[in-house]
Amino acid sequence: MLVGEDRLRFAEREVVFIYADRQMLARIVASTDAVAEIRLGRDDASFFTSGEGRDDQNGWIDATVQRLVPSENADGIAVCLLDTGVNRAHALLAPVFSADDLHSVNPAWGTDDDHGHGSEMSGLAFFGDLSATLASTDPLAITFVGEAVKLLPPQGFPATQPQSYGLVTQQAISRPEISRPDRDRIFCMAVTQADVHGPRATSWSATLDTMAFGGGEIDDLRQRLICVSAGNLPDGLQHGDLEDWDSYEIEDPAHAWNVLSVGGYTLKGPITDQGYEHWVCAAAIGTLSPYSRVSASWYRGVAPIKPELVLEAGNKGIDSADSSLVSGMDSLSLLTTSRDPLVHPLTLSWATSAATAQLSGMATALLADDRSLWPETVRALLTHSARWTPPMETALLATGQKAERLLMLRRFGYGVPSLDRALRSASNSLALVAQQEIQPFHRTKGGTKLHQAHFFSLPWPRDTLLDLGEHEVRLRVSLSYFIEPNPSADAPLSPARYRSAGLRFDLRRRNEPQDRFEARVNALASLEEDEGDLPGVFADQGRLLGERSISAGSLHVDEWRCNAADLADRNAIAIFPVGGWWKMSKDRSRNNGSMRYALVVTIDAGDVEQDLWVEAAVAAGIEIEQDVSIS
Repeated sequence: MLVGEDRLRFAEREVVFIYADRQMLARIVASTDAVAEIRLGRDDASFFTSGEGRDDQNGWIDATVQRLVPSENADGIAVCLLDTGVNRAHALLAPVFSADDLHSVNPAWGTDDDHGHGSEMSGLAFFGDLSATLASTDPLAITFVGEAVKLLPPQGFPATQPQSYGLVTQQAISRPEISRPDRDRIFCMAVTQADVHGPRATSWSATLDTMAFGGGEIDDLRQRLICVSAGNLPDGLQHGDLEDWDSYEIEDPAHAWNVLSVGGYTLKGPITDQGYEHWVCAAAIGTLSPYSRVSASWYRGVAPIKPELVLEAGNKGIDSADSSLVSGMDSLSLLTTSRDPLVHPLTLSWATSAATAQLSGMATALLADDRSLWPETVRALLTHSARWTPPMETALLATGQKAERLLMLRRFGYGVPSLDRALRSASNSLALVAQQEIQPFHRTKGGTKLHQAHFFSLPWPRDTLLDLGEHEVRLRVSLSYFIEPNPSADAPLSPARYRSAGLRFDLRRRNEPQDRFEARVNALASLEEDEGDLPGVFADQGRLLGERSISAGSLHVDEWRCNAADLADRNAIAIFPVGGWWKMSKDRSRNNGSMRYALVVTIDAGDVEQDLWVEAAVAAGIEIEQDVSIS
């Protein structure tokens, strides 16, 4: 069974969208008295674009505007769209976009949206798929505002040359920061270079890595979270072409290490467009969207897992006449704001652009909830909140080979994020959320060596876990940091040539004394520095993805799925550095430089979570247990 993220709330009813067969529906009804009624779900974008709601789009919009509730501090946080501009004359966009927050890389381009893409992204960032939002009666809290920078030249102006993409994007990021240096923001860029793909750094991707890291001045860094679309499969494909899906690689610059690269999955279907009801969908519910590109062909030793997250990107129909894939069908697309509010105020959106806009809105809402969160932490919390859909998890667990699991992650990442889960992780005492700085290396007369490792004690409810015995629990760990890139010619040969430094995590083994744990981490850091194969003694069979899943990139996630008793004594985690170009640099400030990281750890025991919470609450307020030098 699949449960949709959207909810419709009324005075005495809450409408939940689920995808289930007859047997599952019967089990739900038999097991609870909370089900008032079951209806066939038919509300989708086509209702507003070609159905009953088409002639009263303005009425639906006006009713939604009445439900907007601006937050007192909303002006301090923004989602910044690097796109084609925004038409703030739209009734839904006027309350969240000020004229002073519209910018352009080239003032001669203006700030209006001559294309439409930027206005579409804006609606999705603030309201998600309007198919559900318009039908709701809930108040809509506005906790952040919008900024827009016109990144792409309008018609009549020369196109930006590829060698300038990095510089132009850097300028686009700087415009709103100069205008409002007091404001925190999340950046959204749903623009890619269609004819450039693969894991090797480009000037554009390296620029994004540098901007996310905070710039080139090591003593004056301003870290940024940038959400980037993974790129889309080309139009004109046949259904059979999807058998070669892995050949459609993620596009530049979405392979950048420090950005959140966004792919797509879909819950859209079946087709309800009038006259096309007999067509079938290209992708099954809960699987990868037929728009989304992947990184399955990239060598795992040097390429990060991309995309990290997938969100709703729509589905495609299969033409019953020739099996060609048809994009943009009303019932398989998302509903959003148009650049033409007078004639057609609502329009359709799809593909990884739509997914990226939704994630950017989630990230900004999370930051608005707690402005003390670092960009690295927002990235960690969103990724930590992700879950694989049942079809994804079934495929992932169908093989015991971790290499095969990593291949699947290069298609759908760590799953579908949830803002509710991310907010709970930030406040739940069963979650460890740490923001720390670590000095990876230390320069002495004898050379530059690995320096620090951090050890955290975890507030495990040990007695409850032992009582649960064979009951399965899940421990999930997410580690997020930003590297300073070095896009040299030999960087593709080893991740250590590209990153300033890398970080890893490891969990204490069962019945392992603390001194032995520290010694093992010390040895593991030295081994990882050379990216060699791990000896069997260091391997942890309990890890779902395995140690080798994090050889590249700056965002690392893994899970332990084991019985509760096995986890009871595994109550410490280590964060330790591995090699990078800072170690070889002649710059002493980088040899001795510090880097920030965010660590999120949660434990989930399913239906006994409350029992765990009671005992763990006593041990809340965790600090670093030890800061140990690596020798």
